[in-house]
Amino acid sequence: MTLLSRLFLLVAVALLPAIAIQAYNEFDRRCTRQVEVQNQAFNSAKLAAADQQQIVQGIRQVLIAISELPSIKAKDGLGCNAYLAAMKPRFPAFITLIVTDLNGLTFCHTAPNHKQVDLSRRAYFASARTTGAFTVGEFSIGLLTGRKIIPFALPFYDDNGNMGGVIIASLGLDWLADYIARKGVPEGAALAVKDRNGTYLARYPDNDRFVGTRMHGNKYPTMDDGGTVDIVDIDGVERIEGYSAMQGDSGRLVVSFGLDKARAFDEIERKTLRDIFLIVLSTALVLILTSLGARQFIHRPLGKLVDAANQWRLGEFGRRVDIRGSSEIARVADAFNTMADALEYREQELSKAKETAEEAAARITTIFESTNDSVLIIDWDWRISYLNGPAWARVAEGRDIIGMPLSELFRDDPDMEVLRQIQEAEQHPVFVEAFCARRNIWYAINAFPSSQGLAIFVRDITEHKHALEARRLIEEQFQQSQKMESVGQLTGGVAHDFNNLLTVVSGNLELVEAATDVGKIRKSAAAARRAIDRGAKLTAQLLAFSRRQTLIPKLVNANQLICGFQGIISQAVGAGCEVTLRTDDRLWLCYVDPSLLETALLNLVLNARDAMPDGGVIEIETRNIVAEEGTIAGCSAGPYVRLSVADTGCGMPPEVRDRVFEPFFTTKEVGKGTGLGLSMVYGFVRQSGGHITVESAPGVGTTIVLYLPKAMQKPDVEEETRQPQVIPTGSERILLVDDNEDILKVTSEMLTTYGYQVFCAQNGAEALRMLASGQEFELLFSDIVMPHGMSGIELAREARRLRADIKILLTSGYARDALQRHDAADEFPIIHKPFRLADLARRLQEMLREA
Repeated sequence: MTLLSRLFLLVAVALLPAIAIQAYNEFDRRCTRQVEVQNQAFNSAKLAAADQQQIVQGIRQVLIAISELPSIKAKDGLGCNAYLAAMKPRFPAFITLIVTDLNGLTFCHTAPNHKQVDLSRRAYFASARTTGAFTVGEFSIGLLTGRKIIPFALPFYDDNGNMGGVIIASLGLDWLADYIARKGVPEGAALAVKDRNGTYLARYPDNDRFVGTRMHGNKYPTMDDGGTVDIVDIDGVERIEGYSAMQGDSGRLVVSFGLDKARAFDEIERKTLRDIFLIVLSTALVLILTSLGARQFIHRPLGKLVDAANQWRLGEFGRRVDIRGSSEIARVADAFNTMADALEYREQELSKAKETAEEAAARITTIFESTNDSVLIIDWDWRISYLNGPAWARVAEGRDIIGMPLSELFRDDPDMEVLRQIQEAEQHPVFVEAFCARRNIWYAINAFPSSQGLAIFVRDITEHKHALEARRLIEEQFQQSQKMESVGQLTGGVAHDFNNLLTVVSGNLELVEAATDVGKIRKSAAAARRAIDRGAKLTAQLLAFSRRQTLIPKLVNANQLICGFQGIISQAVGAGCEVTLRTDDRLWLCYVDPSLLETALLNLVLNARDAMPDGGVIEIETRNIVAEEGTIAGCSAGPYVRLSVADTGCGMPPEVRDRVFEPFFTTKEVGKGTGLGLSMVYGFVRQSGGHITVESAPGVGTTIVLYLPKAMQKPDVEEETRQPQVIPTGSERILLVDDNEDILKVTSEMLTTYGYQVFCAQNGAEALRMLASGQEFELLFSDIVMPHGMSGIELAREARRLRADIKILLTSGYARDALQRHDAADEFPIIHKPFRLADLARRLQEMLREA
């Protein structure tokens, strides 16, 4: 767009406010005229409606007077006809006057033939008879005369007050049309009367064309009120029409008065055209004057500036612009001349800078050539534009690759991954390590964006890579040695404790063999039993630490559990320590194994007691918390029940605190601790989906906090029934399977003691042969883990296939892995080793007595 065009556009924009003001005045003038015409039309419609209201009320009074005639009350047809014939000349507007009985049959009227007519099917007759009131009908064709009428009906009553019939006056629509034509309707206007259905009863002008015609659509918002509308009338003329609906007992007739819209706005249209002409004329004059001034004072001076600029572009900086005066363009010309002086001086400076840059480039080239790294320059078309000597020898391998695509250097990379990463250097520096399999060399590639494209530095890092690999192997060996040390520590701890237990069991069994006194035998057997219990407890602690024990979770209120357990806690800590409780009355439920929670709490309390040899305070606290993400290290966000045990003991240094959860790690004297207490607590909490933290410092005390997840389950009401502790007996046939001969023998003797018929098998295949032989067995009792041959789960499934009614009970010291491997969780009932004889006998009876 030229400057002159822009100037014209600016002038046009400047004229827009004046044009907008004129347009607003035109709009306001039209709106004002619209309101004036609407008021005129509406007022005229109301006056005409009031006039029609008087006519209707006059007709009503005439009918009331007629209803009082004795001949009508008596239904005297001759007297009635004579009276109506004498009366009709005084009311030329009526076509006929008719009187009917209650059945709608006429008994007198003003028609010449005096024939009887049935009007019972006319709506106005039915309305007058039903309501007993004056009724205005609709547009109709008279049954007696065949002329266009609007009927008016009024019931009459006899001397006893009973309705005798209906008096009907038929108003001629020709008379109504003549009446409204005499009202002096202005030229172009239209006055009309319509019934409640919108049918024209009378209209001026063109009454004969439209009387009896229903108006198109529903052009009035409501027929029960008055108003104005802009419409295209029935004769095709656009009018502003006011209308008024007659209320009360006037039959809801509508009177409308419409003014020709074109005539009403004729004067405004003339004024609008005159104003538009003046605006166009003044705008054209302004644009002409603007064009003449712009050519003289802007276009010619700017042409001189452009010519001078073109000369400067070609390097002729001696050219100057000669524009005199003090105008803005003259000042611009002076500025251009000053710029030409600066450009001439700048050209001289650039020539010197070019020489300096060429010298610097030569120095950079010397640096590139003297470095041991390979250097390549890539242009914006991804072609090689420069490479130094090392790059020519090592990367190009003596080939001439100037002008070749960069992809030629990475033919050994089938996926072109290195090339794709280098291409990202257009936005930021990129570092890539790539291995050349053909030459067995590792390269470090650095790519940087530059003004000429990309600068790529390639270095051989093969020796560095070999050093890193050697270091990684040494670190792996070191980590493996640490693992072996940890396994050795765990194995040594387990062996130490189990050797102690086995010593107790072995010693007491030797005493049993040598003793003759029954009391000593029982005492030694009890000591062996206690050693076995401690071994079972040690196994449970190991499983808890490894998070592989079988949990029996329930909905637990930690407050109630602690209160019920408080007596045992007080006895365990002794009189030297004070135990205080701080509980939250609205504590949430948690879903954990209650017996393991009691054991964990007891371990924490005993550790707190041992940390205070001179006595102190142990505080147990419960409360609800909602952990946010990242507020507790290693703990997921969510709601938790926080259970903490704090003591005022000696505390722990950081190196001890960091190892408290390691198995068999203990700071107690030899023989006073296994080192599995806190390990069991840690495993139990983690297996329950919770978290555990330790806060301790020397001389401050220790606080251990358990975060147990809030239970999402709803509590169930369960009734616990206590069973008598009598060991039940039986006589059923039991098939006992175990690959350990000692366990098989002792279990068989235990069951035989209580009356069961026991048949033994040392593996699954032998057991299946006994089942297939036809022998009857009520129950199969098998070990799960039998290394040689089928497992107890496979045996149980095969036995169930052979004998669908046989009961099955499995046993194992640790069965989790086997159950997961065979996908048999909750498929068969299990009793865990070591088990007591009484527990086994009760479990067998429960299963055998099931329906």
